Amino acid sequence: MTALLNIHNLHLEIQQGTTSLPILRGVSLSLQPGEVLGLVGESSAGKTMIGKATLGILPSQGVITDGEILFDGADITHISVKARRRLLGTDMAMIPQDPMTSLNPVFRIGSQIADVLRLHLGLKSKEADQRVLELLDNVHINRPERVVKLYPHELSGGMRQRILIAIAFACRPRLIIADEPTTALDVTIQRQVLRLIKELQVASGTAILFVTHDLGVVAKICNRVGVIHAGRILELSSARDLFEAPTHPYTQALMAATPRYDRPNSALNPVPEALVSALWDDVRSYDRGERSVDTGNA
Repeated sequence: MTALLNIHNLHLEIQQGTTSLPILRGVSLSLQPGEVLGLVGESSAGKTMIGKATLGILPSQGVITDGEILFDGADITHISVKARRRLLGTDMAMIPQDPMTSLNPVFRIGSQIADVLRLHLGLKSKEADQRVLELLDNVHINRPERVVKLYPHELSGGMRQRILIAIAFACRPRLIIADEPTTALDVTIQRQVLRLIKELQVASGTAILFVTHDLGVVAKICNRVGVIHAGRILELSSARDLFEAPTHPYTQALMAATPRYDRPNSALNPVPEALVSALWDDVRSYDRGERSVDTGNA
């Protein structure tokens, strides 16, 4: 089967004046149609930048210096803005992390979803309004005819996140980048949202690149998982293999550092300082061109 998304040896830097800060260091991965691939790692590891590079929404200082991003076999690394807009919304979509800042506070929920349908699918107003109600029903929002008339601040965090999920799936994209979509939610709502995303993903066959720092989330929703540190994928395997037999010392340390509900009195085990130092020594060596990194079976 041909990969839907294929990222090969991707290097990305943040450039400001004469200073360059490496963010991604030779990232390679592939995502099959209908697959959920998780990217897990600590903050600032580069997870979100992989998603933004794929969507073409990097910050102005972000520059891809090497590598390629293939979508359905076509190179989209440096395509034009016009070509990118044809992809976004229809073939690709995003579920962002913070629903409060992602929804426009001065427009009602119904109009914000309908605008997406009119822009990307060319639906007329009446058709779009009807489809909006169907989408809200799909994400299990009660009384959608009432919710469409509300503003974002009148909804709970969980409901706002459901709205963003509805928008992401509205045009039936082939790929969704989910950028830590449960981070701002409490545990109970998080479980409901994960169940909803999985339900919609299975029904639509959409592939998802799921960015998270939570190994528990990975276990619930992902088929395969890439463990990332300092812009390098250290281990990439099936979710089952990752949890049953992690091979990289960093992955093993992350597993050991995760609190266990079935061991409430056990001591916390932070990632050992010696391992962190060794990883950063590898990063510095890589930046100097002295060695390459094994990214696993991408």
